[in-house]
Amino acid sequence: MESILKKVVKTEERKNILTKLLKGPCCCEDLSKELNISKGLPPRFLKLCASLNIVKRERISHKVYYSINPENYLKIYNAISLENKKTEEKKNFKHNIKKDEFQTTLSVGDSKNYEINKIDNGFGGTTFILNNNDTSYEIFKTNDNNYWCVSCQSVDCEHILYLKKASSKKRI
Repeated sequence: MESILKKVVKTEERKNILTKLLKGPCCCEDLSKELNISKGLPPRFLKLCASLNIVKRERISHKVYYSINPENYLKIYNAISLENKKTEEKKNFKHNIKKDEFQTTLSVGDSKNYEINKIDNGFGGTTFILNNNDTSYEIFKTNDNNYWCVSCQSVDCEHILYLKKASSKKRI
């Protein structure tokens, strides 16, 4: 049950919906308006929660009101509190470390050796393929020195840092 609750409170919107339900019963329309989220998210999420017996649903006239199942009230509260604490720790950690320090620690700790293949494409950029024993990563570099790691879907990942470090050492 705990692993299910961890997955249920993984996103911010879901946490907000359950936090609102901890305060009292609410219908999907009110949740959408108060939390400023799409109208489709609360009913889909709450139907899932109802099937998992996390929340109970009650129809009053034409509206369906959802409330936390009393058996799971404490478990949900603890799961939300734990997830909020993790989120705060991540935010504080990111604010405490400057970007340069973060890049330095990543590049110092990077002991992987990649074979770098350079491909000039006809679209005004360069594609680099980083090959390791069993993995391959594709990085696109524009003429303006902007990088994009296709594998990580990121502009600032360990593969890009490795490529920048390798290019500063003139390995490529």
